[in-house]
Amino acid sequence: MGTRPAQGQRPRPHLGGTTRSGASPPPQVSAPAHRTAKKAERGSGGFDRFTLTPTTCTSMPQERHARLTRLVDRSSKASVALVVLLTLAGIATAMGLLAAQRQVGKRYEVLIATQAIAEDVHEMRVAVGAWELRDDPNAAFAWRQAVAKARAHVGALEAGVGGDARETALVSSLANSVEQRVDTAAPLLGHPAAGESQRRIETVMGTEYQSRNDAVARDVAALASYEHTRLARGQARLDLILSIAGLALAGLVAWSVVTLRRSRHMVRSLLDGWRDALDATQRGRAELQAFTDAAPLAVFHVDADGMPRWQNAQAAAWVGARAGQDVATFMRENIEPSDQVRVVEAWRALMASGDRFEQVFRFRGADGLMVWAHAHATPVVVGGVTSGYVALLQDITGARMLQEELDHSRKRLRRMTDAIPALIGRLDDTETYRFVNATYRQWFGDMAPQLGQTLREFVGDANYQRLVPMLARVRNGQAVRFEMNQMNLHGKFFTGDVTYTPEFDDNGAFHGFYVMVTDVSERKKLEESLFAAKELAQVTLDSIGDAVLTTDVTGAITFLNQRAEALLVRPAMRVRGMPIESVVQLRDMHDQPSQSSLMRAITEERTVDMLQARQLLLADGTRLDIEDVATPIRDRGGHVVGGVLVLRDVSVARAVADRMRQLAESDTLTGLPNRLVFEERLKAALAHLKAGDSLAVLYMDLDGFKAVNDVHGHAAGDELLRQFAERLLRRTRKADTVCRLGGDEFVALLAPPISLREAMVRAEDFVDAASEPFFWHDMALHVTLSVGVATAPQHGVDALALVRRADDALYEAKASGKNRVSLM
Repeated sequence: MGTRPAQGQRPRPHLGGTTRSGASPPPQVSAPAHRTAKKAERGSGGFDRFTLTPTTCTSMPQERHARLTRLVDRSSKASVALVVLLTLAGIATAMGLLAAQRQVGKRYEVLIATQAIAEDVHEMRVAVGAWELRDDPNAAFAWRQAVAKARAHVGALEAGVGGDARETALVSSLANSVEQRVDTAAPLLGHPAAGESQRRIETVMGTEYQSRNDAVARDVAALASYEHTRLARGQARLDLILSIAGLALAGLVAWSVVTLRRSRHMVRSLLDGWRDALDATQRGRAELQAFTDAAPLAVFHVDADGMPRWQNAQAAAWVGARAGQDVATFMRENIEPSDQVRVVEAWRALMASGDRFEQVFRFRGADGLMVWAHAHATPVVVGGVTSGYVALLQDITGARMLQEELDHSRKRLRRMTDAIPALIGRLDDTETYRFVNATYRQWFGDMAPQLGQTLREFVGDANYQRLVPMLARVRNGQAVRFEMNQMNLHGKFFTGDVTYTPEFDDNGAFHGFYVMVTDVSERKKLEESLFAAKELAQVTLDSIGDAVLTTDVTGAITFLNQRAEALLVRPAMRVRGMPIESVVQLRDMHDQPSQSSLMRAITEERTVDMLQARQLLLADGTRLDIEDVATPIRDRGGHVVGGVLVLRDVSVARAVADRMRQLAESDTLTGLPNRLVFEERLKAALAHLKAGDSLAVLYMDLDGFKAVNDVHGHAAGDELLRQFAERLLRRTRKADTVCRLGGDEFVALLAPPISLREAMVRAEDFVDAASEPFFWHDMALHVTLSVGVATAPQHGVDALALVRRADDALYEAKASGKNRVSLM
């Protein structure tokens, strides 16, 4: 790797784990060695770069190693047990004390609330006495305050009652007593009539009134007595818990003394063994240092949290004199940004699940140079647990640059050959394809030759026999060019211009050849195609029913087909060379002159399609509904040199469309809009209804129409409906909509803004219109009209609901005697 880090993305030992500061400990190998090394690191303070290595473990006597392990395990278990027992004892004591104290606190709360209720009842008694004896005007207010406080205290008692049935019963009894006391005193707080004062005083002093006070006092005393009993039990429980906790703590202290005495002996043995391990570790550290510094790779050791702890001399050349968190920060900040996400995700996958970490990235080292780095990392597993990671980085800048240059050369060659509209391939000396460009697949699709396929297999035996003489010549070192006429290859029929160019190795031996095939079929057919196209275009333009004109870039006419001449050219009129606008005269829907789309197409250099029908003034003075489409004409250089205008006769299609639209949207009998049109207009009106505006829906039904049909026949009924529809139309505004729903039912939408009063007036007008006689064959026909009215937003803003409300109002009008207007 040399003396500097790899260029490119930086190697990054710490990419996703948590960070922590501290010295750089050495890599850890086995579980016992790991624990021993940790103690030695804390005890001696001399292991700032290395921990135990496999060499250290093998140099320690097995018996001593096992004994140290047992001593450490025993001491650890005793310490953990002591901590756990002390913690559990403290938690249990605290929880017991908290539970007992909570119960004691609740009892005190109940006692306080009970005493407060007794004081509130006393205040109530004083207030009643002051009212009755002294007629104190503030007594009533004081009494109400006392009642409110008593009820609040009773509510607090009821909210704080737990699962004790006796306590619940006592609280309920006290609450009832308080309410009865209130109910007894409440009638006495009004202003007495003449002569009633003495009677009220007697009531206050009477047995029944005083019994209510006694009942409250008894219930207060009973609840307080019960709570004092429970309070005494809670205090006893506290004393018991404290006694048990004291005994437990005394036992734990005694046990800890015994444990500490045993641990002293274990520590002595541990220190004796650790001195030997220290010597072995120092030797292993020196050997490991020499080995890693001599390696041509940058080596990093990372702990389980992802923090770099140690690196060899080559790694120092990459990151400088940095250590620990500084290494992680330096490497994270110097990886090429475009490579960071990929490297970080791979590192996190290694730390999370032990996935293989092997990445190539760019890194800017301590010397400021960008290098390419090839990084490997693997977890260090001790006793089934990952204790850290070892990362190796190699500078591959030189190899990477050579590979990139080779890849770029190949890509340039591929792009150049793929861009050529000809078949380009390379075949070796066995006539096997080793390279083909993209044009092969464009021509032949899935039948294109595959690498490793021979020329005979691709072209077939018949075509291959035609190629044999040319292949012989190219093997002799000649460049061959020939034309293969009418070649049918995998369904593609073409004439090919074929070139074979031989390739030789450094010794001059035939090594293969290059092939290039150009399709020249179109070139051979070009003259015939051009002539046929010209004739076909002339015949086609004269055969179609559309008028076609072409102009130059200034708009001067250069060509007209027969249909255009028949429509636009008057006898003895020469139109070629005339401006297009002087010949093609158009009028819009307002009968104003309108320019054709041709000049727009030439100016904007795009196709302009005027789908909106306009009228064309013909040579005979009549008019024709047309649609016009214009497209610019371009020369071989793409420059606009003129334009084509097509005028299409749409008069018949427009008439048919208008008639179909009329049939689809109107009632065939009356000509009024049908239900579909009404629903669409109602929904649109509701959707655009402004704040403060309103609209009205009138649901109408002819009274007595069935009798007309039964007596005079359906022809008379149909005539009556047509006449009624005409009367409705004469009485509606242009913005309103009247439609026939079916039979003798009609509905009207009175457009906003319209008030409810105006809607009722309009409905009465419709009723008056129906009251006038209708005539059929000089015979008078009489009917009346019932109308239901609904308005929006007063009756809703949903179309279906609004019509239903109007229908309900119509039903009400029918039920009320007909020939009237009803509002729901």
